[in-house]
Amino acid sequence: MSKLSKKQFLENHSSFPNFYKKLLKQGDVEWSLLIKHTQDYYTADSGSVPGMIYYKDTVAFAKKHHLLILQILEEFECDCGTLENKPSPQDETQYFNWLSWFAWESMMSEVISFVENNN
Repeated sequence: MSKLSKKQFLENHSSFPNFYKKLLKQGDVEWSLLIKHTQDYYTADSGSVPGMIYYKDTVAFAKKHHLLILQILEEFECDCGTLENKPSPQDETQYFNWLSWFAWESMMSEVISFVENNN
């Protein structure tokens, strides 16, 4: 798996390389572990992603990158259909937490594809 570098993923296989670089930093999971155990790190709400556990972290991240995450969400919904049961923006904590988790899981879908296609 040594050929599966983070740089290669970001430069050649990710839809939003600059944002995903920030998201990977926020998640705080060592790249080698992430690609070795992709399914363990896929869901942000599992508690396995250190930077996606506490509201103070997820809410701040989503607020900082709100418009870009909404763009990713819009593209996802155009391709896959509208997601149901999204939190209301009026419940700010749940809304921004959910957006961070959505961003992480969207990126992890691409990481999983990257790993599967390069093994």
